[in-house]
Amino acid sequence: MGTLFNQSPRAYCKVEISDIDNFLENAVRLAEKYHINVSDVIAAKSALEQERSNNLYVKNGDTFDEQMAGFGELIQELNRVMEPD
Repeated sequence: MGTLFNQSPRAYCKVEISDIDNFLENAVRLAEKYHINVSDVIAAKSALEQERSNNLYVKNGDTFDEQMAGFGELIQELNRVMEPD
């Protein structure tokens, strides 16, 4: 993964109140397409958001593990060079 000294900048996404209009228009369109209630579309969106959150949690854990391993290697190297001959 190589993130210890090569961390890419975060992409922050801001959600505006105006995004609700677009979201609801899409929800209504999907509800009509699949002959379901808008509340079912919103529930499906919520399930997808939970899956996305879980995926981010796993990715964050992988990155953390990698970074801790990198710090461990740095500490081992520092210990090696500081040991008396």
